[in-house]
Amino acid sequence: MFKHFFVVFIASAIASGSLFAQKSDPGIVQSQGVPLRLVQTLAIPPTVKGNFDHFGIDLKRNRLFATPEDSKAVLVFDLAEGKLLQRIEGIERPHAVLYREDIDRLYVTDGGDGSIKVYDASNYNLVERIALLKDADSIGFDPSKKYLYVDNGGGDVHQSYSMFSTVDTSSNKKIEDMKIDGDPLEAMTLDTYRPRIYINDKAKNEVVVVDRWKNMIVAKWPINLAKGNVTMALDEQRQRLFVGCRDGKLVVLDSNTGKELQTLSITPGVDDTIYDPRSKRLYAIGGGSVDVFDQIGMDKYVLRGSVSTGSKARTARLVPELNRLYVAVPQEGAKSARVDIFEPANTASGEVRGPEPQEPVNAPFAEELVLNMLSSHPYLRKMGLHVIPPGGSQMILIANGNATRLGIHTSAGDFAAVKDGKTYGPYIADGGFYNMKMPMFDAKGRRIGILVMEIPGTSASDEQDAAHQAEAIRKELSEKSPGLEQLFQSR
Repeated sequence: MFKHFFVVFIASAIASGSLFAQKSDPGIVQSQGVPLRLVQTLAIPPTVKGNFDHFGIDLKRNRLFATPEDSKAVLVFDLAEGKLLQRIEGIERPHAVLYREDIDRLYVTDGGDGSIKVYDASNYNLVERIALLKDADSIGFDPSKKYLYVDNGGGDVHQSYSMFSTVDTSSNKKIEDMKIDGDPLEAMTLDTYRPRIYINDKAKNEVVVVDRWKNMIVAKWPINLAKGNVTMALDEQRQRLFVGCRDGKLVVLDSNTGKELQTLSITPGVDDTIYDPRSKRLYAIGGGSVDVFDQIGMDKYVLRGSVSTGSKARTARLVPELNRLYVAVPQEGAKSARVDIFEPANTASGEVRGPEPQEPVNAPFAEELVLNMLSSHPYLRKMGLHVIPPGGSQMILIANGNATRLGIHTSAGDFAAVKDGKTYGPYIADGGFYNMKMPMFDAKGRRIGILVMEIPGTSASDEQDAAHQAEAIRKELSEKSPGLEQLFQSR
């Protein structure tokens, strides 16, 4: 019978002592205040050795999934009880974990046998094995289409290129593969409102940009300011891509253009980077430390401190809903492996969006139009179409790059912005974009709703230029819109 290993509670006084060290970097503002408090430690059996890869989380059951790469299993922790609950066996080399709450399924990349293993999350029975190539590793998830993107292949299968595979998690079928030169590919991150995926190609020291709706490479951005790009995080609001490099640099790029803007000094050996948009906090994990930065404005970062963990610790998972950062600490000498649980402290409050009214909507023609526009105008950050559905009385969002927002009620601010029939588009300084809103028309010139979009400051010289671009895009979209009723039909 599997033994339960119970939580060891760590006094918060430890977190305010020598656990924290301040780095000195003339290019970064430093601030005082403990950034993380160690509040718990989850014990792991001494038989678990070697490095850990990336965590998964099941908030419905309050369970954490850890991936000791050499243990041929995923560890399941009950966070409410503070104990190791179960091992999911039969995984040659676990790397990344995704939990889909809506269908209660768990997806694990297995680099050893080259697959995604799908489990029933109620009992952890294996449901499906989706064949990929060996070294199936990093993942990205599109919540709109429910697609899982996976790095796999490369040197482990004697290829000079890696495979970027798309898997439909609703049908558990691989849809397509795309070759990307380089071995290995590392972390990736997705823009949720436009079709971009950013992928680290460590072999070429560059970021590969993929249009996931067209399944094609649209750009390659060299990393010149550092070496060994392996981790990645994204600040969508400010269009900043954070690329963690093993040589002790975190490179900040403009995610519209790929321009390198600055570097932040971090502990060498990074293997995870996390950005929390609510608190505007950035974490770099690796080399036995968690380096913590606060974002205080566009391209301004405050170094909060470097939090010491075990010398081999390099991966972590932030769960904002629980206000906890989980850090995997591998076995070292006589000390068994563990999971350190930190509470983020002294964070900015940030804006918390409450529940919004949301209606069911099915407008496939409109959605296809908007997705195609976002692909054909890749500099656009967002686009959304608001209309009153036929027979309805409430204006709602019917087409958008992020399908999780479909059906949201049109805001009073959107109505106010277009009440005079003109194009509205102020520059948003804390984001660096023009927030465009305008009446929308069909191909016959009939007013059908409101069109909203965001144009980056890198693509427009001023508000007038942004308005001209937005109106040209509206004209293009209008010419493809036969009428209100057709927006809700299939093409």
